[in-house]
Amino acid sequence: MEFEHEALLFHKNIRWLSKGNMLGQLYELQEVAIFLDLLQKADLHDKFQSEGFQLSLAYLVDIFEALNTLDLKLQEKNIKIFTHHDTIRTFMAKLDLWKCHIQQGNTASFSYLDSALIHGNLNSELKKQITTHLTNLKTEFIRYFPDIDEKKCEAWKFIKNPFQCEVTDVLDEVQEEFLGLKFNSPAKEDFKELDLETFWVDYLPVYPLISH
Repeated sequence: MEFEHEALLFHKNIRWLSKGNMLGQLYELQEVAIFLDLLQKADLHDKFQSEGFQLSLAYLVDIFEALNTLDLKLQEKNIKIFTHHDTIRTFMAKLDLWKCHIQQGNTASFSYLDSALIHGNLNSELKKQITTHLTNLKTEFIRYFPDIDEKKCEAWKFIKNPFQCEVTDVLDEVQEEFLGLKFNSPAKEDFKELDLETFWVDYLPVYPLISH
């Protein structure tokens, strides 16, 4: 197999490489085994070359690559909080999907792992390790992002498009003001033409309660 990496980067603090990229290079470089052999590190060499380690490493490359992609999406400029919310919820849903796939022995969502399994199937021990890791990863996401839930989605539905909401979707104290906005034809046209932030800023003086 041909890989683009020909040398492994060594540094006591590898700040310019993400964990995903570093693991990818480690996995692809066949010279690592040669390096360990030259150092006469027989135990490390054998463990590194073992099928179990290589499959586990392949999975880690895949999952860190997915996390890196998520991280880049969350760092994009001029992204609305709704988009962040949707992006995180999508990733958490993927964790559930990947877990189901792994339980069925389906590794199609993990390209490195899938390639490493060309001549074999996912053994029960590794399957258990991966499903446990995916479960724990989702638990950490829930802990780190406690506001990612269905109730928050419903609360933001009004902000995303007030003209598709009903009066019962908003708090009692702003319902009358909401009706004024809902049946304001010029405001509805402005909503179609303006970006979300500009619309709410422009209508803040007119509808101060629901614009906050």
